[in-house]
Amino acid sequence: MKITKEIAECVGLWLAEGDSKTTREITFTNNCIELILFFHENVFGLYKGVNKPRLYVYSPTNRIMIKELNGFKIRNYTDIRAKRTYYIYRLADVKFVKEWKKLVEIIKTDKNLYSQILRGIFAGEGNIKHDLKNNNTRNIRIASGKRNKFIDLLLTFFKIPIKYDPNKGSYWINARYLPIADKINIASLHPEKQSKFKKMILCLKEKHFSPNEFRSLILSELNDFKKTKNLAFKYERSQIRVLEILTQLKKEGHISNIKTKEGSFWAKKKIIEEFLFKEKVNLLHNIKKHKSFRHTGKVMNLSRKYVASKIRQFEKEGLLINENNEWNMTQKGKIVVGVDESGSEY
Repeated sequence: MKITKEIAECVGLWLAEGDSKTTREITFTNNCIELILFFHENVFGLYKGVNKPRLYVYSPTNRIMIKELNGFKIRNYTDIRAKRTYYIYRLADVKFVKEWKKLVEIIKTDKNLYSQILRGIFAGEGNIKHDLKNNNTRNIRIASGKRNKFIDLLLTFFKIPIKYDPNKGSYWINARYLPIADKINIASLHPEKQSKFKKMILCLKEKHFSPNEFRSLILSELNDFKKTKNLAFKYERSQIRVLEILTQLKKEGHISNIKTKEGSFWAKKKIIEEFLFKEKVNLLHNIKKHKSFRHTGKVMNLSRKYVASKIRQFEKEGLLINENNEWNMTQKGKIVVGVDESGSEY
């Protein structure tokens, strides 16, 4: 029998969810039809006999999931205890079972195939524990009713500490050692597990900040104007998360924000106040010179609506007065302008 990496993966699958006690047939149980077909394609490829494999389909509903599959004898059953459909693959041949078991023992002694074997074991009995809200809940487990010497050997080979929980019947691999598991593609055989594992690894690779550290970093960025999306991109966080920090800082009076044609910007409160004061001085100058909201807005790159709103506000503050359809600064307005010009009068 030719040994390939795929056969080694099938050995792992069989060690995890096959029946090693039976001498009459090779069996493999899983809820992933892709894995069942993968196992069949590779193991059946070694088989030289004439028997057809049988596929038992157990569904939680009465619906028949598979009626026909080339090369298989199909049997459909209902299992109301099942949370999802699962499959049992069986290939009966006493002679082939003996040959298969000898091959398994040979493969188990080859250290070059350890990653493939562990990959198969994880596809069969592996689970992923990942909570996006809790940085400490990032680990994987391999179910095993009893402590298994061969799994101990595999983990030790990859320098992963052995943490077996007899109460839960599982080996645990915590976040610190997940990069090792990622390097050997531990979850790549099972499509659903692979997807979950990738998300966890991507999350693990993010730089994690304590709440106060992230807050301080955001505040330090606001010595000039920044958009929420730019801060989110720089620190690889969602805009919602960054906005939460910005909103809190604003409530505490540390920062403020303004809206312009280019969008909404955040900066430290003093910087915003200085910007708005300069804008006020420029508006007071330009409304007198250009007279209309539209022309003033065009010169200052502001919308007509924004200019009109500000001018009406300045009128209420007593900085401007409208005389014969012309805007003129009041004495109070002249003082404001004079302050901006380092004490010189208007």
